[in-house]
Amino acid sequence: MKLLLLEIDNVLYDSDLLKGTAREWAITAMKEVGLPVDFDTALETLMEVIREKGEDYPFHFNEMMRRLGLKEDFRVISAGVIAYHDVKRAFLKPLPGIIETILAAREEGAKVGVISEGDPVKEWEKIIRLGVHHLIHFSWIGRDVSLANVFSLAEISPQKTVFLTSNEERSREAMSMGVRSLILITRNRAKVVENGETKGVYETWQMEDAVRNLLRRL
Repeated sequence: MKLLLLEIDNVLYDSDLLKGTAREWAITAMKEVGLPVDFDTALETLMEVIREKGEDYPFHFNEMMRRLGLKEDFRVISAGVIAYHDVKRAFLKPLPGIIETILAAREEGAKVGVISEGDPVKEWEKIIRLGVHHLIHFSWIGRDVSLANVFSLAEISPQKTVFLTSNEERSREAMSMGVRSLILITRNRAKVVENGETKGVYETWQMEDAVRNLLRRL
């Protein structure tokens, strides 16, 4: 069995762009309803909270206000939450070429799987909102998920896998496990690596043919 394995963030969609824009809009909205701190200070404090507490911590804005020495103003916090989710809905769109790439893999007879160490509910929300839930065959999602789960527990051969990731460390891990073909994605660019060697750099909308060719050679 051949497998097209995809991460979610920065592969199915541009999560860096979404999160960065959403946080900026959230701070702007909070200031509009009374946050008495300049934009840069508020954003820097928010990012400090995110780095320390993690992406899935549910009270980023509350903690930000506490660190700024402010009383928790729920009117201000709610404005930030609303703005963040409005931007999330607007920017949660498939990366150019990713749907075509998945369809190409299926046409080549490969199975399609997604992998993520994120919160299962939040990750499935992304998958469903992106409209790819009906195109995947397997999912490995949760705090304890790893590539080892995919290749050992699921009895899938890494040599028969094309892996799409945006994480350099994860790509090295995959190659150490025997994955011969992968694509590293960085801001709408796709770098094809086969047997550890870079074979080409493309725009993401060109991934369809690259993945099709990689799968045919596995």
